[in-house]
Parts: sequence; C-alpha cells; structure tokens
Amino acid sequence: KVKTLVVKCHEDSIEVVMKSYPFDPRRPVEPEHWRLGPSRAAEKHHCTAKVSGNGEFIIRAPLTDCGSEMMFTQSAVLYNNLLLYSPPPPTSPGDVLQVGAAIPVQCQYRRRYTVSSGALKPTWSPLISTQSTHLHLDFNLRLMTADWSSERKSSLYFLGETVNIEASVDHHHLPLRLSVDSCVATLTSDVTSYPRYPFIDHRGCFTDSQLHGSSSRFLPRVQDQLLQLQLQPFLFHQDHRHTMYITCYLEAEPVSSKNPVKRACSFMSGRWRSADGDDRVCESCSSRAKSSHKRAVHRQTEPTRLGPMIFLTAA
Repeated sequence: KVKTLVVKCHEDSIEVVMKSYPFDPRRPVEPEHWRLGPSRAAEKHHCTAKVSGNGEFIIRAPLTDCGSEMMFTQSAVLYNNLLLYSPPPPTSPGDVLQVGAAIPVQCQYRRRYTVSSGALKPTWSPLISTQSTHLHLDFNLRLMTADWSSERKSSLYFLGETVNIEASVDHHHLPLRLSVDSCVATLTSDVTSYPRYPFIDHRGCFTDSQLHGSSSRFLPRVQDQLLQLQLQPFLFHQDHRHTMYITCYLEAEPVSSKNPVKRACSFMSGRWRSADGDDRVCESCSSRAKSSHKRAVHRQTEPTRLGPMIFLTAA
C-alpha cells in the first residue's frame, strides 16, 4: 500500500512529505492548500507545502515554528502540531465540494539517561515516521570557584566553607529554563541509601536554608539555563564518614512557559524568596508537605549526580 503521508523527525526540524493525490489518484490537489499549523502560520513561507517532484509535496520547518506546541512528559519531550488541508471553495455550481482535513503530527524524543552527570542522549520517536535520529540535551552539576568564574578543581571542603554548585541545561536549538526539583545528599553514590538528607525539596524549596544560621541558598538567576546554589558543608550525626554525594533531579521547560510550580526558593531574613524575583511562587514552601523526593524518582529515569566530595572538620 502506498503511503500518502510520511513524517520525518530530524534533530532540529520536522519534515512532512505527502502525495499530490492524498485522497483520490484522480483528484490531485495543489501544494498551497496544505500547511503546517494554524492560519497564522501560513504567513511563514516554510509552513506551506512546496512541490518536491515525483508527484509529492514537502514541508520542512524548524521544530518550534508553524505553531508547534511543546510539552514535557515523565520520559520525553513532545512537539505537537496539525497538518491542515484547506481546499478552495467551489467556483461554479458543477464543482465538487471538497472537505478539509486536520491530521495530528508529532515528534517525540525519549531520554536515554547516562549514569554520570554528562549528556542525556534522547532518541526521536515520531508518531508517523520512517526514521529516527539523535538529539543532545545536557544536564550538568559543577563545583565552582568562590567567584563563579571557573570550575573548582578540588572537591575537598572544610566545615564552615561554602560549596558553590552550578546546575545547567544545554540545548543548541531551544531556549530552556532550568529548575531544580529536589536534591539529596548521601554518603554513597546510591541515592536511595541511608543516611540521606534532602536539602532541596517540595519542587524547588531550599529547605536547608531554613536551619538556624544557615547560609545555604539559591543565588538570583542570571541566565535561564543556569541556577547557582550555595550549600554549607555538613556531616551526618552518628556517621562521620567524610565522603559526600549530591544527587539532583533537574528539569527544563521552554522559556515561554510560565509554570508557577517550577521555582527556586530560599528562606532568607524570615521569609521565602525566589531566585527569579516573584516571591509569591514560594508561599507553599512554608507548608509541611511530605517530601517530594520519592515522587521525583518517578518523574525522571536517572538523576544528575555530583561527587564524591570530601567534607572535613577544621583542625
């Protein structure tokens, strides 16, 4: 059976190939009657079909163009759109009235997480497709120097010092805003091991900053794809091993999204404050909700890990 429509998902674009006679071989259609996305997308030249030869039309457009909508699931990023057929109205009484069509198209990539804090290598999995490709989405945690100018070479800290940590996400084609869902400190690389200390919890509340005398906090955000946080070194009671691992569940969403649940909040001067300036998103940090750490495990297959670090008491 001949395929009248094929969707191909590339690293940074979507390609739709259709036959010039999608409904009836005896009734070919014109390319300008096909477009990707809503009517406002027709203003962009690449959102309308073009003749490609061999009795086919083609549309190739950037993933974020032509009215495409992005959404995040627990394990994938989806780009959804509609391929629209808008036939012209009859021009004479004898013309056949043609009915339009709206065909959902989707590009999806699944995250194949690595164990380290290095690159995530998702695989595109289109809804209607003949091929797949690869895309890089990098989440990272880095120890930074005191002035944040470069990565810190040493991972040894004394109690009373400050651990500067930079969380980041990188995607070469989309502007993303990073958020830290939760972070937990453990003595081994196993995030489920005990003892453990969730110092960021409740979808972005820096709970360690509530402790008396704590200077732990998120710094004011300077770039959408970065978050800088400061943590005071500590040791667990009744277990004085000095090796510490930090495991964080990082998330990213388009800069255009306004999601009040995504926040970076610190407790300073008796109140919760946001690294993004709108302190209202932090109000629920004061509630005594149960830890969201276990829920975060189900939202992301593999977290981002930093360590080992060595925390020592001063001589």
